[in-house]
Amino acid sequence: VQCVAIAASAAGFTGLVWRGFPPPVDASVTWMTLTPDPAVLEINEAPAASISEFLDISRTLFDVALSSGLAPYRLNYNGDIAESGGGGQFTLGGPSVERSPFFVAPQLLSRLIVYLNHHPSLSYWFAPVYVGSYSQSPRTDENVRESFSELQVALKHLAASTAPAPEFIWRSLSPFLVDTSGNAHRSEINIEKLYNPYLPGRGRLGLVEFRAFRMAVDAESAAAIAAMLRALAVMLARQESHAAPIEWGSRLHDRFALPFYLLQDLQTVFDDLQRAGLGLGEPITRQLCADTWRHVGDAELAGCRLDVDLAIEFWPLLGDTAEQSGGSRLVDASTRRLQLTLRPSGDQHVALDGWRLLAGDYQVPLRREQDDNGLVLITGLRYRAFVPWTGLHPGLGAQTPIVLYLLPPGGENGLCCTLHDWQPEGKPYDGLPDNLEEARRRIAERFVVEVIPPDQVPDAVNPPDAATSDYCLDLRRT
Repeated sequence: VQCVAIAASAAGFTGLVWRGFPPPVDASVTWMTLTPDPAVLEINEAPAASISEFLDISRTLFDVALSSGLAPYRLNYNGDIAESGGGGQFTLGGPSVERSPFFVAPQLLSRLIVYLNHHPSLSYWFAPVYVGSYSQSPRTDENVRESFSELQVALKHLAASTAPAPEFIWRSLSPFLVDTSGNAHRSEINIEKLYNPYLPGRGRLGLVEFRAFRMAVDAESAAAIAAMLRALAVMLARQESHAAPIEWGSRLHDRFALPFYLLQDLQTVFDDLQRAGLGLGEPITRQLCADTWRHVGDAELAGCRLDVDLAIEFWPLLGDTAEQSGGSRLVDASTRRLQLTLRPSGDQHVALDGWRLLAGDYQVPLRREQDDNGLVLITGLRYRAFVPWTGLHPGLGAQTPIVLYLLPPGGENGLCCTLHDWQPEGKPYDGLPDNLEEARRRIAERFVVEVIPPDQVPDAVNPPDAATSDYCLDLRRT
């Protein structure tokens, strides 16, 4: 390879196409692979020894992709911004199997498993829209209950081992880093290439893949995530930890479905790194917290601001359908969740006491929270957005548009906010949005705000107890 490279450079070639079997290589040769997948182009970058090198490579890739008409996201007709359809996974390893950080610090993988369990923001904030037990990157506590219990036993035995061998680490943890069907590829932490004794060569590379990441929108976002993962690995390799996994229960898919709590949790991750002397710095943390696609709409009335943002929904997997063909898994994606927040706006410092929020004629229960900007009233709102051709609850119709009423104390005029899933007048779109600016214009167009007098507000009723949780009102249960 080196001889061919020298000759090609001397001849002034800008590139070569090799055909047939791959050439023999050694540690001096690195490469990337490009594989066509349905609707996406999968690119496996060459390993980078530093974040700056990774950033340079990523910038080149993004520039070439843009010039080729490719994008790291999709724009839907109604303006919704979705990920590209391909993942944005990250892999950590070393210059050789023996120098892999997961073998140099044999407790690192166990500590990473526990740390990710403690911080759901690392599982959901950067993830694609499809998350949860049946996704491509389920958490260890989203597997069957017995598996999570046995994982705790495995972690205890690994912690008691002073110098576990690479194969022992793999054998101890691989049964738990799988999805509910036992698929080792679909796991938040993938160790198929760590030290699999049954897969010589590619199975013994000392690599760990982190799969709970959507395609980054630009090279800087990708580099920020890579910097965070490297810093976490260094912190956990250095620090002894005897923390046990947390049994989150229903809070995992209730509290941490809301971006507000994910950002709070992510800030605790940044704080941990700062205390460990591995602070990421404000530019990187700002990049990691950037939210370019969740906001749906907002409205202000008499010093009170309502924000509506997309929250996380955990779509269920459907049972097998009897048919002669088809290899994909059926998922019911008809349920959506919104985050609704009320907070004082401007300089009026409204106390928010007595303010009410209705969803249709249902009183929306709101939690009182605090953040750096002060008081926040918050909840989630869950509803069926459309009726799928096959899915759960065939008798439940679409619950759109969503109509919200923001009502001040004292019986004064309120706001009626209507969130449409399509153009408000039902008109067809001319085509897909040409760019992000046009997509955001269509999103804003679908959120219609009107001032209404008190006599046009429906009589409020409390939702059934079964429709409310600590962090959500589920309109499907009303």
